[in-house]
Amino acid sequence: MFDPVRPFTQCPVDSLATTPAGKPELDAGSITVALRDASFIARPWVAREIVDGMDDAQLSALARQDGGGEALQALDDALAWASPLLDVAPPRERIADALRQDDTPEGSTTGVDGTTTTTAHIGENTVTWTNDSEGRPIRAEADLSEVFTGIDRSSAETRAQGESADRGIEGDQGGHLIGHRFVKDQGLKNLFPQNGNFNVSAYKKLENEWADWVDSGKDVHITVELTPVNQDRPDKVRVSYEVTDPADGRVVYDQRVTFRNEAGQQFDRVSRADMANA
Repeated sequence: MFDPVRPFTQCPVDSLATTPAGKPELDAGSITVALRDASFIARPWVAREIVDGMDDAQLSALARQDGGGEALQALDDALAWASPLLDVAPPRERIADALRQDDTPEGSTTGVDGTTTTTAHIGENTVTWTNDSEGRPIRAEADLSEVFTGIDRSSAETRAQGESADRGIEGDQGGHLIGHRFVKDQGLKNLFPQNGNFNVSAYKKLENEWADWVDSGKDVHITVELTPVNQDRPDKVRVSYEVTDPADGRVVYDQRVTFRNEAGQQFDRVSRADMANA
């Protein structure tokens, strides 16, 4: 007889590799496989058993693993589709606590004017954001030497993009100051209401150039400033960047450009062929 409290599936915790002490080896990869192999109906139950099989210390440790944040978010996404028969509030709150701990800035200071400066290291990249007293971004400075490929945006990042867009006007999207491919999920501190056409055309072309410089073996040092400050939606986006050769510190290219936050913006990027000769 079918048990409505536990769908027909092997217990995911039992199916995972175990440590010498006999405890589940709950790493990001094995969790991803367990969720992937579960049917859509069984997936929320699988997710709950995985979370229930971990204590808070294990969840926190998972959040710090490479890919661990994505695994936790995948567990939360699976639980979000649970039927009313399954109580998912406690495991989802435990996941949220682990993700909040992992999101604690590596360096964060608050100024007398209420602005917050936050520095984070994401892989080989370092970024510092300045946000106003309401959390709206004012400025970002980034040193980029790595591009992350094949990474999906978490549901939390997607929600943050929607929230950012809602601060703007019709046609806006939640645009990243520093592209997601360089910093992964950073939430509202890295998002502003950006005209949709501007976001997917000129600004995307700019980000593509940055990525190509990095892929060519160069470092890219970027400053993005939004004006005016202390408003929900900036009118202008000022970008300056400098490309250096890490072998000798030589500056091979630099650029300054100011965009209006509206459709029809243009950007004339450096071609890959020209980068090869830099």
